[in-house]
Amino acid sequence: MSEATFGTDGWRGIIARDFTVARLVQVTSAIIRHLQDENLARRGLVVGYDRRFQSQAFAA
Repeated sequence: MSEATFGTDGWRGIIARDFTVARLVQVTSAIIRHLQDENLARRGLVVGYDRRFQSQAFAA
């Protein structure tokens, strides 16, 4: 599995090739660890999505 690529607008990639459920779990786990390590978990997190295929489901 290659590394996730992030740009100024967020995670970049093609759904089902770069943006997969397995990769989503990996990235989400890393974000959670970071929030916990920095004592930021109580502050909350905003997750945005656009109108691309399955975007809302991935955000949920």
